[in-house]
Amino acid sequence: MDDDLRLSMLRYYDERAPEYEEAYVLGTGTASIPDPQIFRAEAAVLGGIVGRCTHGRLMDLACGTGYWLTYYASHCSRITLFDQSERMLAEARAKVNQLGIVDRCVFLQGDFFEQEFEKNSYDTVLAGFLLSHLTQVQERALFDAFRTMLDAFGRFVILDSAWSPERAKHNTKVERQLRQLNDGTAFQIYKRYCDRDDIARWAREYGASLRIEHFGSAFYAVSGSFD
Repeated sequence: MDDDLRLSMLRYYDERAPEYEEAYVLGTGTASIPDPQIFRAEAAVLGGIVGRCTHGRLMDLACGTGYWLTYYASHCSRITLFDQSERMLAEARAKVNQLGIVDRCVFLQGDFFEQEFEKNSYDTVLAGFLLSHLTQVQERALFDAFRTMLDAFGRFVILDSAWSPERAKHNTKVERQLRQLNDGTAFQIYKRYCDRDDIARWAREYGASLRIEHFGSAFYAVSGSFD
C-alpha cells in the first residue's frame, strides 16, 4: 500500500469520526450492500459476540469511536483504547465519560505499525475493522501484535467485513474504494474482504486456534488464541 493511500485513509477516518457509527446503527456510510438492514442486524450480532468473548484487561485496537464499549465495558477491569485518529479518540472519550468508566480506561494515539505494545498485558484484544485495511503481507503484524499483547491464556477477537455472495454483487475482494462523507467529500481507501479460506489460512500461518463466531453477508467475527 503506498503512502498516499495510507494518508487518504487516515484523513478519511479522522473526518468521518462524527458519522462513523452510522454504518452500524443506520446501515449507511460505508455500506456497499444496498439493504441497510443487513448491516444493522449483523452489527447487533457482533455486539453480542463482543459481550460474550471479552473480559478482564482489554485492548480495543483501532477502537474508532469506541462503538463496542457498551458491549464489553461492564465485564472488563482495564480498558485500553488505541487509534491513530485524534478525532476518533475524541468520540471514544465522550463515550467513556457518558458510561462513567474513566477510571478504568487508558487512551493511546499512534500508528499501529510503529507502536510498541505492552507484552503479556491483556486478557482480550479486540480488533474491529482493522484487518480489512491491511494487505495480506501486513496482516502478519496484526497477529504478531496479538501474540505480544496477550498473556498465556488470552484471546483475540476479530470483527470485520466478510467476502460473501451478497458482497460480490457490489465489490471485488480486494479493491481501492471511493468513500464519501455525508457532505460529499471523497477519499480513497484500501479494502480487503476476507472469506472462510482466509480464516483457515490464518490458523496455519500464525499458529492460532480459531473459532468462527459469525460469518454473514456483511460481517464476520472470529475469536482465537495461540497454541
